[in-house]
Amino acid sequence: MAAYLNRTISLVTGQTGPNGNTDADDHHSSSSTDTVDKSVGALSRHNSTLQTSGSNASMNYALNTTGGVASDTRLYQSNDKSPLQIFVRAKKKINDIYGEIEEYVHETTTFINALHAEAEIVDKAERELFESYVYKVAAIREVLQRDHMKVAFFGRTSNGKSSVINAMLREKILPSGIGHTTNCFCQVEGNDGGEAYLMTEGSAEKLNVVNIKQLANALCQEKLCESSLVRIFWPRERCSLLRDDVVFVDSPGVDVSANLDDWIDNHCLNADVFVLVLNAESTMTRAEKQFFHTVSQKLSKPNIFILNNRWDASANEPECQESVKSQHTERCIDFLTKELKVSNEKEAAERVFFVSARETLQARIEEAKGNPPHMGAIAEGFQIRYFEFQDFERKFEECISQSAVKTKFQQHSSRGKSVSGDMRSMLDNIYERITIFRNLKQDQKNLLTDRIQGTETQMMQVTRDMKQKIHTMVEEVEEKVSKALNEEIWRLGVLIDEFNMPFHPERLVLNIYKKELNAHVESGLGSNLRARLSIALAMNVESAQADMTDRMHALVPNEQLIVSSTKMALRSQPFEMLYSLNCQNLCADFQEDLEFKFSWGITAMIQRFTGKVRERSKKNQPALAHRQTSVGQQQHGVVSPVSSQMDDATPVCLLPSPGLVAGITPEQLSLISRFAITSVGGQGTMGGLLVAGIMLKTIGWRVLVGVGALYGCIYLYERLSWTNSAKERTFKSQYVQHATKKLKMIVDLTSANCSHQVQQELSSTFARLCRTVDTATTDMNEELKTLEVQLNLLESNQKQLKLLRNKANYIQNELDIFEHNYITTQ
Repeated sequence: MAAYLNRTISLVTGQTGPNGNTDADDHHSSSSTDTVDKSVGALSRHNSTLQTSGSNASMNYALNTTGGVASDTRLYQSNDKSPLQIFVRAKKKINDIYGEIEEYVHETTTFINALHAEAEIVDKAERELFESYVYKVAAIREVLQRDHMKVAFFGRTSNGKSSVINAMLREKILPSGIGHTTNCFCQVEGNDGGEAYLMTEGSAEKLNVVNIKQLANALCQEKLCESSLVRIFWPRERCSLLRDDVVFVDSPGVDVSANLDDWIDNHCLNADVFVLVLNAESTMTRAEKQFFHTVSQKLSKPNIFILNNRWDASANEPECQESVKSQHTERCIDFLTKELKVSNEKEAAERVFFVSARETLQARIEEAKGNPPHMGAIAEGFQIRYFEFQDFERKFEECISQSAVKTKFQQHSSRGKSVSGDMRSMLDNIYERITIFRNLKQDQKNLLTDRIQGTETQMMQVTRDMKQKIHTMVEEVEEKVSKALNEEIWRLGVLIDEFNMPFHPERLVLNIYKKELNAHVESGLGSNLRARLSIALAMNVESAQADMTDRMHALVPNEQLIVSSTKMALRSQPFEMLYSLNCQNLCADFQEDLEFKFSWGITAMIQRFTGKVRERSKKNQPALAHRQTSVGQQQHGVVSPVSSQMDDATPVCLLPSPGLVAGITPEQLSLISRFAITSVGGQGTMGGLLVAGIMLKTIGWRVLVGVGALYGCIYLYERLSWTNSAKERTFKSQYVQHATKKLKMIVDLTSANCSHQVQQELSSTFARLCRTVDTATTDMNEELKTLEVQLNLLESNQKQLKLLRNKANYIQNELDIFEHNYITTQ
């Protein structure tokens, strides 16, 4: 501290270093003793300021004045311990955190969009909410990139607002001087490039600026209203404050326009510090007070500094300097505490300063040239005013840094924590839903696996049962069809008697008659078989099909598969048995014999007594009785099955009546037959006469004449009875015998054909059902694979959700650390 005071005293006395050089400026004609006293008084007033000062400007000033060697460059070396660097570091840190938040939000939103396909997990509202966070974070990042420490300068016209900004920037940037130089809002901000340029409101054109005169001309050429904003971009490396993200806003005089609300709304709502620049040669006006009253109404306790500029004028009246200073200080404190109520008296006293902006700017320009700062002094007391301006800068830097960090970054930090917290909460809910959904899918997988295994086992058992059932049913059908067909063949005579087409023995007509008779027999047999068998067989087949379908449906409980299997199993038409008799081809070789044959002729007698006697001798008496009954039935128009078994050469109509031979004993018939045979076997008439003589002597001529007369009557009767009707009966009898033989040959074939139809019907139905079950099993296997894929995906989603939740916790911790380091410690 002693060394610092010595360097200050040397500055006051005009010494620049050990060489003892003095300044010959006319402004320093006062004695060094008085100057030292005043300097020591100023140092005593700002004792605490000098002890704790972190101002880079003060240290730079002291080094330049005591070292005797001025810097040969205009570049200002930044100080990492500057309060403004806190904002710079905080801004960099919050930007880094929000970069992580943006990456996290994008990653989470992409993941959620992939989950949106599962409506049970993420609905449309949640997906849209996640997407909204992307835009929110992007908007915050954009604001963070533009966030800076903003200080707005206000006051009446020509109070020196532009000069104060130039003094703080250590360079003439804004035009200043006599008259109304600032006719609109001018915002000075740093530019990373090496060029200076300005942009007017509503235009993207960059106007190059080389010097202050060119800037003033550019502002004059642009005819702008007082509420317009002109942005001046100045190279950052030429000013430390701009490099530390401080933005200066110069305004027209508050006495220029009464539209103060628009000024505040457009340019002041995001300001961190307000600087009221007063003219120390006058007092605070109503216009200046009214503006800040409006500011305090729209902003909660704004940070306001009051600079009484042009205090160098007080050096001309030293006798009233302290009283004027006290008067200004009291009014400023009352304005801040009693009228605006933005601070207490202690805080207000530390925010009122008496400076000379023009003098400070000139001193810093000389300092940049390598000259001592006091070469820019305007009046006596320069050092005090210079220290006062440095004190203002130090407190301003502390205030704007604290205010900007808290007002700008605290809100962003809270919003970041809100976003990450909300997303973590939503992810927790989604994780729980995925867990429930995964458990449900796991249960479905287990159930489906058991169902597939059970279906395969039951399918094997059903297949064995159905094969056995089809085999049994086929045998039953074959037996029933064989039995029914034999019965219909036995009743074939009845069926043929029902044929009523006119009969004529002509060959052409007879061929048509046989063709129609074949069709009648085929149609009648088929109709009778269908009437006896088809309904019962169809019912049995449908019953078997229904049993198959029910057992197959039990293997496939899915409703959709049941419907599809039912459509496949059911026929479009009911099952109908087809009996392939084909009598037309079967009886094509039938040849009728319609020649008249006397039933008691020699040939007939020989055939009868040589063939049939042996057959009848083998039969018992009940068989003879049965034959007589059959013959009686034939006489009444009923053809018995026994008649069909007689000799082919003996027509039914020519059988002798039992009454005609009632008077001849079997012995007599035997004797007559022997004589007839002997007579036939003899040669010539002699044989016949011999036989006749023997018979005449044995029987008698009366008996012989009677027998001959009777024999002739019978012959005559039969010959007269040989009409078309008799021929028709003979034809039908012969056809019955022939058709019976032929049909019996195809009984086994027909029954086998019918059983094959049933087997084919049931087998095809079972095959369709098996294909349905196989299709259902294949679908279940595909569904099982799908469930496995879904389970793997859900497990992967759960892992990703855990990772995203951990990232949300990490972001929360980062923001907590940020608030602890930069906000709560302020």
